[in-house]
Amino acid sequence: MKKTILTLIVCLLAAIPAAAQNRIDRLVEKYSTVGSSQFTSVVKRNPQTRQVEKVVKVLKINQGKVKELREAFMEESSTGTFREKKEDGQTTLLLTVETPQAVRIYMLEYGSHPGLTQTKTTIIVKMTSQKE
Repeated sequence: MKKTILTLIVCLLAAIPAAAQNRIDRLVEKYSTVGSSQFTSVVKRNPQTRQVEKVVKVLKINQGKVKELREAFMEESSTGTFREKKEDGQTTLLLTVETPQAVRIYMLEYGSHPGLTQTKTTIIVKMTSQKE
């Protein structure tokens, strides 16, 4: 019984970083199809193995949407290393989540008038090397 409970706790703890990526990734996916947005995705592969080494996604939204993205960042701030920086009317939220498979960096940037300025969300996923 104790072993089962321990296994369940370990599985739940392992899922916490995935929740951060899933919530923010879902919002980026949702807003990437909105007419007033620009979405770019770049994948870097190892030329010999063709395995993915790095993925960079950038979403720019011209109007609003800051509130929902900011809420997602704030809710997920405890799942990794979180920093918030305000400088020259620009706010930057940075969340870094490390797992054995990858390091995921989430960044949200917006101006002092979130409903009027462009919002930029960047997601960088760097795969950790798999030793054979």
